Amino acid sequence: MKKTETNIVLFSVMLCWASAYVFMKSLPDELSNFGYLALMNGLAGIIMAACFHKKLRFINKSNLKHSFILAVIMMLVLIFEKEGVDRLSPSSASILSSLDIVFVPLFMIFIFRYPSRQQIVGAAVILIGILITNGITLSGFPLTGSLFMLGDCICMSGYTIVSNRFCREDDPIILAVLQIIIMAIISMIAWTIESPGMIFRLTYTRSFLSSVFVLAIFTKAFAYIMLMYGEKYSNPVDVVLIFALEPVVTFVLSLIVPESFGGVAVKFSMYAFVGALVIVIGTIIANLDLDSAKDRKNAEKEEVK
Repeated sequence: MKKTETNIVLFSVMLCWASAYVFMKSLPDELSNFGYLALMNGLAGIIMAACFHKKLRFINKSNLKHSFILAVIMMLVLIFEKEGVDRLSPSSASILSSLDIVFVPLFMIFIFRYPSRQQIVGAAVILIGILITNGITLSGFPLTGSLFMLGDCICMSGYTIVSNRFCREDDPIILAVLQIIIMAIISMIAWTIESPGMIFRLTYTRSFLSSVFVLAIFTKAFAYIMLMYGEKYSNPVDVVLIFALEPVVTFVLSLIVPESFGGVAVKFSMYAFVGALVIVIGTIIANLDLDSAKDRKNAEKEEVK
C-alpha cells in the first residue's frame, strides 16, 4: 500500500478506538475489566474466525508465538485504558493516551531506529496542540486515573513497535484473529476465577447489548484487521502520528453526542478548537515526504539541463 492509503487505514482504526469512549460509558458497573475483555473479544473472535476460517488452516508456531505476545501486551493496554477512562473524562483520557507520540520515538532510539526530521518537528507541534487542547493546564487529571492512562500509553507504545516487526513476518489477518481469540480465552478464564458465574448474572439490557456489539465489531474485529495491515506497510512513528489525531476526533464527538461524554453538554472551547487545529497541522508536517519532493525537484532540474 502507498503511504496515503496506509494513513487512511490507520485513521479508520483511530476513529473506531476514539469512538469506543462513547460506548464504554454504557457498560454496567458490575462488569469487571476481565469481563469486559471476555465479552468484547469473545464475540469478535467468533465473528473473525467465521470470516477467515480458511486462513486459519495455515497457522504455524511463529503465528502463535507472536500473537500470544501481542495479546498479552494488548490486554494490559485495555485494562489500563478502562481503569483510566473510568476515572477521567474522555477528553483527558484521550490526551494522555496520545503521549505515546513521545514514548515510541524514544523506544525506537534504543533499538537504533531513528525518526526523520519532519516526524520530530511534527511530533513537537502535536505535543503543543495537546497541551493547548487542555487549556495549558494540568487540572482535570486525577493522579490514579492519569497513572493508569500513562500505563496504557507505555504499553501501547511497546505494542506498536513489536507488532510492526511481527506484521512484516506473518500474515496480518492471522495475527489479528489469533490475538483476539487468545485475549478472549485468557480474559474468560480470569473472569471466571474472579467472579464465577457472573456472565449469567449480568442484566443484558438493550443498551448494554448494543454497546457490546458495536465494540466487538468495530473496535475489535474491524480495527485489529486494519491495524495489522497498517503496521505492515508503515513504521511505528507514522502509526502514532496518525493516532495523535484521537483528541481531535474525541473533541468533535463530544460536541456531536455530548450525553455520551459524562452525561452533560460539552461547551465549545476555543482552547480545544485551537489545540485540535495545531494537532492536525503537526500531523500534516510529520507526514510530509520532503525527500521525495526534493528528488522530484532535482529530477526536473536534470531534465531541463
